[in-house]
Amino acid sequence: MSDIINCALKSLLRKRLRTLLTVGSITIGVMLVVIVTMISNAGKKAVNSELESLGISGLSISTSNSLTSGGLNGITFENLELIRKTKNVTTAMPLMIHYASSLLRESRHDTLICGIDAGAKQAISLNLKYGRMISKGDVGAVDHVCVVDETLAKQSYGRENITGKTIYLQIYGVEEEFKIVGVSEAGSSLMQNFVEFIPSMVYVPYSTLQTLTGRDNFDQVAVRVTGNADIVNTENQILERLRHATGYTDYFRADNLSLQRDRLGGLLDIVSIVLTVISSISLVVSGLGIMTILLVSVNERMREIGIKKAIGASGKRILLEFLTEAVVISFFGSVTGIFVGGTISFVGIKMFGLSVPVRISDYILLIAFSIVIGGAFGVYPAVKASRLKPVDALRME
Repeated sequence: MSDIINCALKSLLRKRLRTLLTVGSITIGVMLVVIVTMISNAGKKAVNSELESLGISGLSISTSNSLTSGGLNGITFENLELIRKTKNVTTAMPLMIHYASSLLRESRHDTLICGIDAGAKQAISLNLKYGRMISKGDVGAVDHVCVVDETLAKQSYGRENITGKTIYLQIYGVEEEFKIVGVSEAGSSLMQNFVEFIPSMVYVPYSTLQTLTGRDNFDQVAVRVTGNADIVNTENQILERLRHATGYTDYFRADNLSLQRDRLGGLLDIVSIVLTVISSISLVVSGLGIMTILLVSVNERMREIGIKKAIGASGKRILLEFLTEAVVISFFGSVTGIFVGGTISFVGIKMFGLSVPVRISDYILLIAFSIVIGGAFGVYPAVKASRLKPVDALRME
């Protein structure tokens, strides 16, 4: 077998430029597949991380607006305690939402005020960068403290760490003074590109927001369940307990955010597969190039083939020599394509501040696929060369 490989390499080196151009066609095809795959995987990972950072996981328990006219409005503290006592519920944090404006260092911004409880980090994946989170003491004392996101800090002070500063939140036309005790991450660079459309986030104790707005209920409850629990079953248990406690069948609503996130992930997988298949068409085109070059090579090496057969070379050996040439071209082209495409993708993805997912198994499969493509398109020229009769081949000039 080593003798066949040596003969194949010598034949390819005799026409270096032609071999290099053929390898280049495979390189371009593989490079496109690598770029599309890496960008798709990085994009999917970034979207999933962003949804996780926004709390898009677990369950969200809310109420139907259709029944508010009957005197019902929001989730009560009793409802919250009932949810917390449900089996497989690890965290249940109340959330209040209030749209307002904020004044920070003479700079006014549209702001989304979130009333939260201690433990927001576990419930809605709120990541702290500086200072501290809202504590149980803050909630119990109805303190005027808050955690702001880093985007708001940068816009006002040009830096991220502004703990200890004062921010004014306009609630129902009244400017309320809050002390900044922490700065949270604003999310990945994916969401930071949309800061002009998304209001700044300010997190305050829910008890403080209840006092300032005159409310005694919550807009929703963020629920996390144990890792091995059936989230759909837990959702049904929560709704059934709330219905039994209140007597209302259509008042409470549960949104399975994990399921929605998984569906979005499935959609991204489909898009990634479609783009990969489209880019793989270039590999097929490269395979046609290999077949064309080998057919030309067969015509050029008629006398060589005739001499080899005349001195005892079998048709199988001739077949293997040409197939080996196709495989060698595909192998070197795919390895080069992975290196070039991986480098381009790595640099491009890093420029956007995203992490680069690397799976060696994908690259091994891509090399194997390229070799299969090259071998498949090399079969016809190889069979043609192996079936040449020595007499006919030796007559060719």
